[in-house]
Amino acid sequence: MFAADIAFSDLKAPVDIVGGSLSLGSSRITPFAHRMLRSLVIETGTTISVACMERFRDDPQGLDHIRLNDRRAIAERLDDIRSHLLDWALLTLDRVDGTISYETSQIHSAPVYLRAASGRLAIDWDCTRLLRDTQAPIHWPGLMAHIAGLAPYTPETLVTGLYRSLAGARLVARGQSIEAHLPAPAEMPGAQTLSQGASAENLLFDTVKALLAARDVDPRQLAVELSGGMDSALVGLAAADIWGTGLLSYGAQFDGAMGDAQRERRQLLCDHCGFEDIALPASRFLPFSPRGARRGQFGVWPQDESYPEIFETIFDLLYRAGIDTLVSGFGGDELYAVYLGEEPDDDGESPPERHAYLTEHGRELAREGAGAGLRGLVADTSWLSAAGRSQRLLRRGIWPIYPYINPVLARFTASLPWEYRRDRTVLRRLLSERLGNPVFEKSYVKESFRDVALRGIIEHRDYLQAMLLRSPIFDPEMIHRDRLLAALAGDIEALPSADFGFLFLILTTGCFFDGHEAE
Repeated sequence: MFAADIAFSDLKAPVDIVGGSLSLGSSRITPFAHRMLRSLVIETGTTISVACMERFRDDPQGLDHIRLNDRRAIAERLDDIRSHLLDWALLTLDRVDGTISYETSQIHSAPVYLRAASGRLAIDWDCTRLLRDTQAPIHWPGLMAHIAGLAPYTPETLVTGLYRSLAGARLVARGQSIEAHLPAPAEMPGAQTLSQGASAENLLFDTVKALLAARDVDPRQLAVELSGGMDSALVGLAAADIWGTGLLSYGAQFDGAMGDAQRERRQLLCDHCGFEDIALPASRFLPFSPRGARRGQFGVWPQDESYPEIFETIFDLLYRAGIDTLVSGFGGDELYAVYLGEEPDDDGESPPERHAYLTEHGRELAREGAGAGLRGLVADTSWLSAAGRSQRLLRRGIWPIYPYINPVLARFTASLPWEYRRDRTVLRRLLSERLGNPVFEKSYVKESFRDVALRGIIEHRDYLQAMLLRSPIFDPEMIHRDRLLAALAGDIEALPSADFGFLFLILTTGCFFDGHEAE
């Protein structure tokens, strides 16, 4: 929630606030300015603490600056920040021990990236600005784990020396080093028994509604992400129930029989909720296209969503329509925990490794990079995806709300009896009841990005082959470049699903590190 450039030598300098930024010596700290957020500067004789918090409806706006010397008053203020029930981040400059720390809440929609060098700490919610005009050495264990689909949610990133803030964690910078203090692992609640007469469907709906309604949302400036899938359907229903008809919705529209089914579900939701809808054809915004964000170095974080090309365009439209907040079903796929022994074919063994394009050394590094990360109630993949796309939203002044990426909802769904969690039965039933139509329960055809990804690779094959040959990530000791080139030159449509997924992941990662100028 901040952009900052701080010299450790400035920690004892006096603080001035000019135009929403803090100035001390040659250092600057700028909280992200947004109607949904508020900022508070707490200055004491020994510390400067800058908090940025998501607002409840009755919270004040803007930036406040207070000076305190009473220890109890300071502790109470900091406790208030750390107990805030929505998203918050706290940046603390310790003038005594010479450290800078960054800690966050368990709800963490917009991470920052940190890099220490030459006596300064750079912090930014946009990692591209931190990497521009500087070296970006590859963190090989992290990169191999990412390519192998094993990336954990950790403060280390794919770039050596570049760190990312984590939900509930505290990062401490001292000189050239940054160390992480992670929260204690969260224990899953296990399947519980519902109280007699309780409706799991109503409880799920009311919980999602409460998480959305807590914020100070202006319906005229809100957009609802509507994919045609189950997760966005629930979020859309809850949003319409809170803020009424006339909300703006948006989504990518796919082709073929899958696209027809998707279109019917989206129309069902638009009719029921009264959405004003924007749907762009996904086939017009192919991956790796010359004008897409992937063609620029550091343009799309490798752990971002699969189709930034179309969402870059959609978010531009939202910005021009005056939208500053969106609600999304991000993280819904990972919400329904499965405990050991619940699946009939679950023998408790890990699936075999299938990384066709990694050498044995690459696999070893992947296992090293897949070490323990944050063990919370929310799935790692949810946090990583939300972190990847947050920069694109904040660049356009849009604040994201992800009700599914929340430990409160994650604990609730993880405690439901298996018959409700299995195949997301509770969600399917809820949608049937609310919509008066069993399409999500009886004839659901899930949308897939594969056909669009195939076209993107095939139509831009020449660019991708050239990128493979020059990219720094394709070290022959770790990646079988010959196999990649053969797969890329061959019948891509015939690739097994797992191999195609690895190929796409490697190509998108290669684009991020590709320093070649886009044509």
